[in-house]
Amino acid sequence: MMVTQLKIKIWEEICNFGNQEIDLLELGQMSAVQYTLQEWTTFSAVTEAALKGKELQDLMASEEKYDLIIMEATTMQESLLAFAHKFGAPVINLHPFYVSAYVASLMGAPNPLSCVPDFRVPYTDRMGFFQRTHNAMVGWFDVMHGSLWHLPRQESIMRRLFKYPGSNMLPPLEELVANVSLHLVDAHPMMYVRPYSFNVVDVAGMNIKPAKQLPADIKRFMDEAYEGVIYFSLGSYIEPKMFKENVRRVFEETMKKSKYRVIWKHSEPIQGSPKNILHKSWLPQNEILAHPNCKLFITHGGYNSLVEAMSIGVPVLGLPVFADQRHNVAYYEHMGVGLGADVNSLTTEEFSEKIDRIVNTPSFKENAKKVAVTYRDLPQTSLERAIFWVEYVIRHNGAHHLKPASVGMPLYRYLLLDVIVFWLFILVLVIYVICKLLALAIRRIKSRPIRK
Repeated sequence: MMVTQLKIKIWEEICNFGNQEIDLLELGQMSAVQYTLQEWTTFSAVTEAALKGKELQDLMASEEKYDLIIMEATTMQESLLAFAHKFGAPVINLHPFYVSAYVASLMGAPNPLSCVPDFRVPYTDRMGFFQRTHNAMVGWFDVMHGSLWHLPRQESIMRRLFKYPGSNMLPPLEELVANVSLHLVDAHPMMYVRPYSFNVVDVAGMNIKPAKQLPADIKRFMDEAYEGVIYFSLGSYIEPKMFKENVRRVFEETMKKSKYRVIWKHSEPIQGSPKNILHKSWLPQNEILAHPNCKLFITHGGYNSLVEAMSIGVPVLGLPVFADQRHNVAYYEHMGVGLGADVNSLTTEEFSEKIDRIVNTPSFKENAKKVAVTYRDLPQTSLERAIFWVEYVIRHNGAHHLKPASVGMPLYRYLLLDVIVFWLFILVLVIYVICKLLALAIRRIKSRPIRK
């Protein structure tokens, strides 16, 4: 079997994180609606730039034949689905985080906003009245704006940039979306149970490989940490230098004074070069978390970090910044595996207190280990499950029988709006007729002469 893989390194160039043209901390201050609009605008620019690049232009001109295409279509780049038409092949969609209300509508999957929290809000599946109200408003906006603004914009990008023999016969983008065979979602039943249909399969952590041997210097540093090790990483894009000086000072002072050894993903020198801190610009996160002396993971609450922490069973202190991170930290607190803190108002006292509380309270570690056991207790690994379904789709020529009829169904039909409007009209008509008859009867009664 021949596999062609395209990696298009364009995200950094578009967002230019080094020059902070997109300020991640500013994104964190946006409302869910503002963030969604920014997200769609950015990803449309990324998609357009990628389609103009050499890699995808060469792919459009290619005469290769493929039995299957695997792509990230629902990460706000649906126009790429035109490749399914170009090559006449079924598509499996990789969705790398939570399914939003809009994405669920594309999949034809139910998404009850009463118990499925949107990833842009810091709620669990146990929401109060006002939380459900907020969640519903975000979800409805997501579906309506996605359907009426984002998808038409993606269609426009597709029509302008896909040029190949037969591209004049491209079907509507909605039809291409509905034709996706299967969705592999980076999710797990423990991340709040969701009522997926059979064309949606959870494969959380399929990219996680078994922990390898640690580099010698890190291994020695952790092996000799008799009090334990704190691992501090804010992900791939967030660097301590992005924060205000007072926040950076809180980070450094707390880590320097800690009685624990600290492994810190930090690209710049730390003043005083404290002996209890080992810092590097890149670190083998999975291997560090798997070391028995790792007592705590201080994280920004990114999705991949959530999956890794959940699969290994390490207590967590979350410092969320933007996107889904507040939602993920709320999940840590809900499961009793960690705590969260507001990075903008963080003090040295609060930071130290929460570190000590998590490390010295056995329930956090016990709950984290229980989560890890439950996470792994499935008949297949996520990778094995993904491989099975990929081969299944190929064997069954796209396996379109897995899709519910709701896929591609107009929103008004899916929500029964036509039925509701029709019966409301009938109800109003019946009430109107009854009122008219009552009024007529009353007038006739009043018009009768009164006998003396």
